[in-house]
Amino acid sequence: MGPYIINVDGLQLTKEESELINHELVGGVILFAKNYSNKDQITNLIQSIKDIKDNLIISVDHEGGRIQRFINNFTKLPSFHEISQIDDKDKKELVAYNVGYVAGHELSSIGINMNFSPVVDLSITGSSKLLDGRIFGSEVNQVIRLASCYIEGLKKTGVMPVLKHYPGHGRVTTDTHSQFCICDSSKEEIINQDILPFKILHDKYTLPIMTNHICYKNIDKNICTYSSELLKIILGEMVKIKPIIISDDLEMYSAKYFDNHLINYESRVLQALDAGCDYLIISTNLVKEDEYSTSANYYMDNYITENILTFYRENHDKMKLFSPISESRSDNEFYAKCKKDIENMKKAT
Repeated sequence: MGPYIINVDGLQLTKEESELINHELVGGVILFAKNYSNKDQITNLIQSIKDIKDNLIISVDHEGGRIQRFINNFTKLPSFHEISQIDDKDKKELVAYNVGYVAGHELSSIGINMNFSPVVDLSITGSSKLLDGRIFGSEVNQVIRLASCYIEGLKKTGVMPVLKHYPGHGRVTTDTHSQFCICDSSKEEIINQDILPFKILHDKYTLPIMTNHICYKNIDKNICTYSSELLKIILGEMVKIKPIIISDDLEMYSAKYFDNHLINYESRVLQALDAGCDYLIISTNLVKEDEYSTSANYYMDNYITENILTFYRENHDKMKLFSPISESRSDNEFYAKCKKDIENMKKAT
């Protein structure tokens, strides 16, 4: 499998998308609301993708709150912030577990094997446009505790959680989707606070980690996704086992520009892979519609190059690949109980 996690345009695959998915550089597909009409349709779409490559990552952002791609006929999940506001500690942890389990049960039932969740950033600077409502809090132990409960519920269903956004997005209030983001905190602060949830949770569960596109100027001039210092050295020294590292979307502003100059497609890919990323999310959601006719053509025109192919072929053996959690299964009766508990929690609040 290759390093690209790409999107498709509609409710079913086109011929061009099928050909692209079969390309050696493609290792996964990320789904969005535009790909969903109903459960039968999305199940058929996912099966048609797996018919091309049965070991692909089939992924989605399905946290709860405002970040939940599938709504109709799915449980509307509370946000991590809402969970964190429950007064009773035991109930709070139970709801976190139930949310993970319900999310996983519903995602696995349609064929998804990876959820880009949970967010384990710390709320350090207060309000952040990107993280609004999406975090468990500012206290390291609470974030780890609630994330652990959520992870255990999600993993139980056979869906792989992903820790994001390494090494922590909570020290900036800007948004990497639309701005170049710089953090001026010290290296010591980042290591001793922000990275701890990633280290502890990865060591406990061996989970993939998603990078963010922030420049931590006291660590590296490059954003995290392009930083060997953050991905190979600092993370490599802190964790027991090398994690699968997945970049956030390379079409986000903070990954596309450096010093107000556009970074070309090939350079983005090669920088991220060379820095230590194993997979790269590349979506067309932030690309202007007049720049491409279809997503498949956009990828073929810009992200399939001889230099990238050569780098991938020479370094493929060093990349860490995803393996589905095949031994885990969800239970319908327990799912119904968890769902009812979530509904009761929402009524109470």
